[in-house]
Amino acid sequence: MIFKKSPFLHIFPVSNKYLAFYNSLSLELAFLEKDTIEKCMGYERFFPVDSESETILKSLEKIGLIIPEESDGMDIYRFYKKKLEKPAINILYLLITDACNLRCGYCYFLSNMEKNYKFSQMEESIAVKAIEMFSRCIKKSIAEGHKEQHIVLYGGEPTTNKKTLVASLRFISSSKNNGSLPSDIGVTINTNGILLDGEIIEEAKRSNAIIAISIDGPKDIHNQMRVDISGKGSFDRVIQSYYLATSLGAKVGICVTIDRHNLYEAQNIINWLADTLKVKGLGFNILIENETSNPNNYLHYSQEVAIQLVNCYRVAREKGVYEDRIMRRVKNFIEKTPVLSDCGGCGLQIVVSPDGQIGVCQAFCGSKKYFVSESMESFEPTEHQFWKEWRNRSPLSMEECKSCIALGNCGGGCPYNAYKIKGSINALDERFCMHAKTTVEFLIKDLWEKQKQEGI
Repeated sequence: MIFKKSPFLHIFPVSNKYLAFYNSLSLELAFLEKDTIEKCMGYERFFPVDSESETILKSLEKIGLIIPEESDGMDIYRFYKKKLEKPAINILYLLITDACNLRCGYCYFLSNMEKNYKFSQMEESIAVKAIEMFSRCIKKSIAEGHKEQHIVLYGGEPTTNKKTLVASLRFISSSKNNGSLPSDIGVTINTNGILLDGEIIEEAKRSNAIIAISIDGPKDIHNQMRVDISGKGSFDRVIQSYYLATSLGAKVGICVTIDRHNLYEAQNIINWLADTLKVKGLGFNILIENETSNPNNYLHYSQEVAIQLVNCYRVAREKGVYEDRIMRRVKNFIEKTPVLSDCGGCGLQIVVSPDGQIGVCQAFCGSKKYFVSESMESFEPTEHQFWKEWRNRSPLSMEECKSCIALGNCGGGCPYNAYKIKGSINALDERFCMHAKTTVEFLIKDLWEKQKQEGI
């Protein structure tokens, strides 16, 4: 029997004697001796020359790395592409306010606001209606097999609207208790930490929420970007809130945004967070485009942040610290589950603005592009064109992505980034491309090194 490469097969050396065979969509992987496989390789074809090579080729065919000559090898592509036909709501972003008490140098959210933009606070009644709408929407998703749901209390800075933030946490808790929301639904408060107090922290604990606090590193690094309206650094106030939250037994995570102020200190920041703050979990944020971004540094930043994130993962692994960004890729790589979209905005979430408008992506809150004014009692986002359009925003829908080694482990990055730079959510987010490719290549080589050490 004659075989050919899968359309998604990538072959490259991992040592002088071994090759990696990797299917970029199914995430199947095999390491093969060059001499063994090359003797049955012709031009783009594989011919069994003896019983040993026949066994090897059949094994490669079984996991989809090579395919029968008459096959187009696109069945797996068509299977996953079909999943993009229908949105499935699993995430709620509740914008408790669109105002903030900081003016961080890299903020994408406020940079999208017009000069005369009127900031607002969400009323408790809108928050309740939004959570009820989400509860109704996810019942359908759960029935269709989507098991992970999440509510993100966001802003602006949500703690500046403490009344509605606390009311939202209480309503989430009661909704869990009465079965309106799944008891294991994830809840996160994204905050700069400055206004955290005992009441907010206790309500977060009752609803089993994670308090995600933004800390960019030690004081001299953090204060370069994360300043208040007067230009004063926020570090001392944030650290005080961090220790308050941990002392009261709350679940606390750390968010670190990588920009020029800490790009080459990222590995030291991991060590500092682990050794000084005793942090067990954190997530790095890649920059989202804003009005102060320097387009001349775009490519350089993309290359450098890709390398730094991999190096930080190595450090975090040694420290026993969970780094969310790379670990999500590790999970998909191990479980061989392709990432159809990296962003929840791609047909998986609803965003509710302070005034009750419903949108696809929180980054568009300022312009209200991709937001609608609909009744939350009856709105069906999965039937709306915005959500259908965004659901189809995936590497699987981009012709230039089909030949990429990161096709199934990328997710396409940030649609908002693509829109800001290239004018369309369906364009490539090239900043994320570099990160995705570097990560996949690292994961393959890292697995090879582990297997070599274990003598496999």
